[in-house]
Amino acid sequence: MSGSDPNGIIERTRAQTLSLPVELSVEKIQDFQAAFSIMDIQSKGFVGPDDINQVAQAADMVLVENEAQLLLGSADEDHSGGIDMREFISIMTTPINQQDLEEELRATFRVFDKDGNGTINANELKRFVRLWDSELTEDEADDMIGQADPNKTGSITYDAFVQFLLHT
Repeated sequence: MSGSDPNGIIERTRAQTLSLPVELSVEKIQDFQAAFSIMDIQSKGFVGPDDINQVAQAADMVLVENEAQLLLGSADEDHSGGIDMREFISIMTTPINQQDLEEELRATFRVFDKDGNGTINANELKRFVRLWDSELTEDEADDMIGQADPNKTGSITYDAFVQFLLHT
């Protein structure tokens, strides 16, 4: 067999086995799977505190003791010590309070705004993006950063950062 799936049977089956509370397109599930695999550094099928700590370290973030576990705690429905794909998609499809989102985005921006001047160094953001997604090529990273810094100033404002993260 050529490996093709003309009727989408494989993808529909994958979607069905996740038994999600919401209806998602195959494309959306694939997007979530790609995002999950970036965090599932060791391809274990779940994201645990060690994975969160590695991602934080790549972002030059320092998490206090047990902070990674706390971040995962509310999403870890089966209390396995990590989140699997179904739990991850559940998190990603849970409606977010706009005020909470704004606070999280500002906190994330401050992590990268090391000198507190209201901008992020484009090269630092690019370095993080490449660490986060090790399969990302230099050109792909340049394209991503180019979207956040279209004038090539080398600095990314908060508004440009939000547009970069939310792809708006």
